[in-house]
Amino acid sequence: MHQGNATALSGTETTSKQDLPDVQQADDAATPTPDEGEIPVVPIDHTEIEILQQEFATGPEVTAACLSCHTESAKEIQATTHWTWEYENPDTGQLLGKQNVINNFCVAIESNEPRCTSCHTGYGWTDNTFDFSVEENVDCLVCHDTTGTYKKFPTAAGHPTYEPKEFPPGSGTIWEPPDLAYVAQNIGNTSRETCGACHFSGGGADGVKHGDMDSSLTNPDHQLDVHMDAAGLNFTCTECHTSDGHEVSGSRYSMNSTDEETCESCHTAEPHQYDMLNQHIDRIACQTCHIPEYARGDVPTKMFWDWSEAGELNEDGSIILRTDPETGHLIYDSRKGSFEYGEDVVPDYIWFNGEVEYTLLEDEIDPGQTVVINPPQGSIDEASARIWPMKIFEAIQPYDSGNNTLVIPHLFGKDEAAYWTSFDWGPAIEAGMAYAGADYSGEYGFIGTRMYWPITHMVAPAEEALDCGDCHTAEDGRLDFAALGYSEDAAERLTNFPPTVLIEGLDAPHYASQYCLECHEDQHAEWLGSTHGDKGVGCVNCHQLEDENNEHPTVAYTIDKSGEVCGACHLNEHNDWELSAHANGENPIACVDCHYPHTQEQRIGNGNNNICENCHEDELMDSHDSTHFAAGMSCLDCHKNTEKNTGHTFDVASDTCVLCHGQDAH
Repeated sequence: MHQGNATALSGTETTSKQDLPDVQQADDAATPTPDEGEIPVVPIDHTEIEILQQEFATGPEVTAACLSCHTESAKEIQATTHWTWEYENPDTGQLLGKQNVINNFCVAIESNEPRCTSCHTGYGWTDNTFDFSVEENVDCLVCHDTTGTYKKFPTAAGHPTYEPKEFPPGSGTIWEPPDLAYVAQNIGNTSRETCGACHFSGGGADGVKHGDMDSSLTNPDHQLDVHMDAAGLNFTCTECHTSDGHEVSGSRYSMNSTDEETCESCHTAEPHQYDMLNQHIDRIACQTCHIPEYARGDVPTKMFWDWSEAGELNEDGSIILRTDPETGHLIYDSRKGSFEYGEDVVPDYIWFNGEVEYTLLEDEIDPGQTVVINPPQGSIDEASARIWPMKIFEAIQPYDSGNNTLVIPHLFGKDEAAYWTSFDWGPAIEAGMAYAGADYSGEYGFIGTRMYWPITHMVAPAEEALDCGDCHTAEDGRLDFAALGYSEDAAERLTNFPPTVLIEGLDAPHYASQYCLECHEDQHAEWLGSTHGDKGVGCVNCHQLEDENNEHPTVAYTIDKSGEVCGACHLNEHNDWELSAHANGENPIACVDCHYPHTQEQRIGNGNNNICENCHEDELMDSHDSTHFAAGMSCLDCHKNTEKNTGHTFDVASDTCVLCHGQDAH
């Protein structure tokens, strides 16, 4: 059940980087290349392997045949979270994984195994007596099928059906048993379809749980996902979720907020043409701009689930299913309650450092508050945190109102305690908690819960990524800077942001820098040769019309020399400057006091060799007797020589001397 991009004949498989189609790239850095020294593995024609030339009665029989060559593969699988459904967080010590966490979809697997484990990478996990050490119970076919005919049966604890069987009961839909020999003879690399067989249907149905993963990604176009575009790059899941010994990277239990194993591994840390955009990477996840909406493949995602409304039946005791007459979405099911869905959903945005804590079964909750089941960690003050797009899923689910804990209800099964049989919450919760060995007071109620799901798939084309005005606007911007922890002043600057588009490309000619040339020839020439001119930061980035309803020259443009104008783009420099003596002295010194606004060069004149000499004559004279002056050093060689900030505090920092003299100067 190898998750890489090659299939070996025997022993432990070796992964190799899949060659990419010959398509035009945004830049060379965006194209993955095979690692040097990698040994290519040639796939074997499994139709010629003798041990597969037989009729197989069950899935475990196929696995036994696979293991005759792939002797270590089952052991590798059994060491992964795909098999154990457990993960111990090394930082918090919490024991997580599907075996242990509570969610607000179908709640928990304990006492409900045969239904939940239809997505386990194994066979036969029907209850808590399942033997995880039996190698033949590993399901190779679910990940390596290339025929599209192998499907796990929804209630068979990971097995396919071995005889024609109707599901759902009474639906008339017959599931046919797969030809196991045919599937085994036609195995190959994993694909979006094989991974999606489980991951697209998390939460019980297509697209329900994640929001950014559903069946539309099986064969997506460029508009839906630029990487998985079937006619373009055609990435499979393992292009990003690389594997080693069947351990697949990338997990919601252990994420990397800085994308070093994903986006930056191909696109580098400076993927944009403009430095200002690249500076965003320190604080903004790539997904924030490049996934403007989720659930945009015509498959809705569930946004709300109310378990408290479950249990309404028809007069004859049959189940009620109601659909929305406009969308056709299922909005009520007697077994599960009521639902709400969303499509083309704008994400919520929060700080996230890659770590998630969980509210577990034994944790006491506040019944007066919404329970956040998996609060993402991170804040504005953490260097490792970035602003991430999230799907927020809300639900109302049962809890122990005596002990103030979440509960595990026994939902699935034909026994009388199962909720989907009796529609009685009391016995269902009592049975589920007893099965889990958890304390239950015997009293239950319903409580609001919330879960966060990071958005990372459905990457839109570059032209549909967010631009400056989507976030940096005073009204209806995507980001609530105050809620994200920015100060009132910082939020004011960030939401009164000048445009940073290429002004020359605007339709209105009086906004273009070329228009200003007609009168302001000297200033335009200075600007054209400057860093601003080179980066396309035009006149109206700094100069604003005093009356936006009229045009220049009838209405004047502002000439604002305050530091806030520059600080709208140069955020870090502005923040450092605000801490400096220049900003806080009796006569504050702003950016344009040291820099010419049109060239951005330093104001050096009157025979001075140094910008500081304009004001600090005494200090400069004192420095003439120093060894630094004799060596030809200037003020800024010390007063901006630091890696701790941009240098605009002008302090001699703790690392200033070390950067020149080294740690071993004495």
